[in-house]
Amino acid sequence: MKRKRGTRKKTAAKARTIYLVGEMTGETISKIARASLAQFSREKVKLKKFFQVRDKQQIRRITEKAAEEGALVAFTVIRPPLRDFLIQEAESRGIKAIDVIGDFIVQLSIFLGEKPMAIPGRQYILDEDYYRRIEGINFAVKHDDGNMSQNLKLADLVLVGLSRTGKTPLSTYLANQGWKVANVPIHPDMPPPEELFQVSQRKVFGLIIGVESLVRLREARLKQLGLAPYAKYADPVVIADEIEWSKEFFKNNPRWRVMDMSNKAIEEAAASILRAYQTGKKPR
Repeated sequence: MKRKRGTRKKTAAKARTIYLVGEMTGETISKIARASLAQFSREKVKLKKFFQVRDKQQIRRITEKAAEEGALVAFTVIRPPLRDFLIQEAESRGIKAIDVIGDFIVQLSIFLGEKPMAIPGRQYILDEDYYRRIEGINFAVKHDDGNMSQNLKLADLVLVGLSRTGKTPLSTYLANQGWKVANVPIHPDMPPPEELFQVSQRKVFGLIIGVESLVRLREARLKQLGLAPYAKYADPVVIADEIEWSKEFFKNNPRWRVMDMSNKAIEEAAASILRAYQTGKKPR
């Protein structure tokens, strides 16, 4: 019996699995994977991470599982014996393995006429930049959510905004780049610290966000805390009033530059703020 046209069931595309394998913390390959996957539909991809991989036994177990799942293996394994073993294991099991930075290192070696050191984690060498990042992270933690406002003058950047407008994650991201960032919450019923108006106003950035986005973020926060999602904190009417108040508050401080965080990735927002801070222009 022939099947009538249009009656064939559509089957959802099966999610594909990618294994991320690294010798150290996995920060490098995670960033590369995140940036690359942004160009594709993430619903079709499942990531499995295997970091601090230091011996052949671990690699054997990982490639065996990858073969069972038909996964793609992407790796940042620097030491030649371990890297070569991973490639051999992948080939013997019929799976694809991508040496994410190895090919680039080879080409650099040829171009520079120098043999690479093959030291895992050498990008984290304890140099001036490393200590600057550590200092930035410590500063951001101590000056999160309006804490130690008396030290705002020591900050490179000061982020100001309503609750859940992205102040803390943005502060943390910038701190990891070596910037000393403080963030200050504002609210119609809460007077801001006097120190906020005494610092260099060019380093103060106000964060705003759309009503729908802020409602969604606050509902998620309430759920995380085990509270009812319909509390006043996430009420769309209350939030709309707060946002209008914050916009007026920022207008009364015209030297502050304002960033709209709606649907904006943290990396994108951070780049815009740094560009605005360094050029003196408004963030985009």
